[in-house]
Amino acid sequence: MKLSILSLLLISTMTFTTAGADELAGTRPGPEGRSLTMNGTLFLLDVSKIDGADQSFTADVFMMLQWKDERLASETNGLRRVPLNSVWNPRIQIINQRRIWKTFPEEIDVSPDGTVIYRQRYYGIFSSPLDLHDFPLDHHPFRLQVVIPGYSPEEIEFVPISEGFGNGRSPEMTIPDWSIGEFEIRTAPWAIIPGGREIAGLEGVFEARRHLGFYIGKAFVSVAIIVFMSWVVFWIGTANVGPRLSVSVTSMLTLVAYRFLLGQKLPPVSYLTRLDYFLLGCTILVFVALIQVALTGAMNEGDRADRAEAINRTSRWAFPVAFAALLVWSFWVV
Repeated sequence: MKLSILSLLLISTMTFTTAGADELAGTRPGPEGRSLTMNGTLFLLDVSKIDGADQSFTADVFMMLQWKDERLASETNGLRRVPLNSVWNPRIQIINQRRIWKTFPEEIDVSPDGTVIYRQRYYGIFSSPLDLHDFPLDHHPFRLQVVIPGYSPEEIEFVPISEGFGNGRSPEMTIPDWSIGEFEIRTAPWAIIPGGREIAGLEGVFEARRHLGFYIGKAFVSVAIIVFMSWVVFWIGTANVGPRLSVSVTSMLTLVAYRFLLGQKLPPVSYLTRLDYFLLGCTILVFVALIQVALTGAMNEGDRADRAEAINRTSRWAFPVAFAALLVWSFWVV
């Protein structure tokens, strides 16, 4: 009889404890009809890579969320550290994540008055649509969209925290070919379908600008040298058709081969970028120089040597002017 009574008491206690834990883990804190204020911040620790072809970036981000759950209030002194899943938590999701890792344990700190602080660090790859028409003179905004599934902005009110976090990012970044601007935090409700039901969200945004150093050395200067090489024929007499044709064909083949090599470094997009316009224009200039060699050679053999030499002399300044116009048009007009 005593054993049966003890068993019933134990079962009742376990049932009550489980029900209480389920309530704390599944019910939003705060009174019904009023929103829960959630203070949150994102801090950009590092950006190690921006991949234009993959439309993504690799980043290291710290996140901190703070809310109050009076059900967790206690008379103990100091903070209590408890597992995240043992209490109600916002079950944060990063909308534009592709593959991320969490480096902090899934725990929270609870103060005696029920204030909850959750800290987490995310490292991984995040998607970001990029408009590369201005490549390589481009700059883009990059976003981290954090949401709380199942809760509207009326149920959970996000309040960004910026005080004490400077400009929202570490002073040094490991990415070598981009300049990273300030990291701004703002409230940003999110909807799966435009115009549909919104869910509570927080957004971190930074702007990055591409450095031109790599492309000046590997693209502009190298391609310009090949184009200049094709102009050597304008200082060779029109009677020397063989050497002139050899220089023109060599320049053309070298430029085509270099374009294929350079194409491996460029984003494979379906539209033309500024650099594409420049490379296409340089290819046309080298091809026109080849046509000029063939034309003046034919004119020289047809007893129009004076006319051929006049075209040669005109080409000495006309082609450089055309190249300068191409340069201005590609990078300042288009």
